[in-house]
Amino acid sequence: MQGVEFVAAVDSNKATLVLLHGWGYHRHAFPASLLDGLQERFQLVLVDLPGHGEARAIDGADAAGTQLDNWLAELMAVLPSQFALLGWSLGGQIALRITAQYPQRVSSLVMLASNLSFVQHDDWPHAMPVATLTSFRDAYGRLPSKTLQRFCALQAQGAQQADMLKTLRSYIQVSADAGQQAGLYWLAMLDGRQAWQQLACPAMAVLAAADALLPAAVIDDMRQLNSKAQVQLVAACHALPFDVDLQPILDSFWEVSDEQLAKC
Repeated sequence: MQGVEFVAAVDSNKATLVLLHGWGYHRHAFPASLLDGLQERFQLVLVDLPGHGEARAIDGADAAGTQLDNWLAELMAVLPSQFALLGWSLGGQIALRITAQYPQRVSSLVMLASNLSFVQHDDWPHAMPVATLTSFRDAYGRLPSKTLQRFCALQAQGAQQADMLKTLRSYIQVSADAGQQAGLYWLAMLDGRQAWQQLACPAMAVLAAADALLPAAVIDDMRQLNSKAQVQLVAACHALPFDVDLQPILDSFWEVSDEQLAKC
């Protein structure tokens, strides 16, 4: 399967962590400092989402997510029998979908700057208006490269790091043919609220206080839906993996989740 990279681990007995990047990027769009810290605990699997990096593109809009689910089945066929998941932005929503569809295979879930529903519903106000996402998707269809550059600027708003925009633009996968457009339909379609309520594994969501794409006020909504999951808010922009040192938060979560699994 193209776009899936198993990062060699010194200790083959380590658990596996699958990383899913955000929309518009690719599997290497995580800072080296984060990956180095994660390798202390895990063997890493870096995955390109469909239409990104080396992964095959999706035909059509896939507004119902049928092709996404077919791709997930292909991904499950090459992954170990059990693994932890860490997803950023769209990657976090897809990680939640994996956890719902393959619960016995996922040992823990971490979502970074990910909403349970990226777009608003009548009973889910702390999200992006559907019209805003539709307008962005139309702009991407006309001018993909220019729209991706504007997208980086939105992600960098409120950053702790002064050079965040430059950093993101060095990682973004500039497209000339709108190859990632299916991901924008998934952002409109994915609704993980029920999956979040029914999680059977330890889970944590880390949100950014200055996120220009995801209202920080959703933190209370997520806590109400699942009181057992950890939901934290940190001073950062949407590009959480690049903006703050997440390792202490992640290590603390996995230490607790390991203890919980040991008791089962």
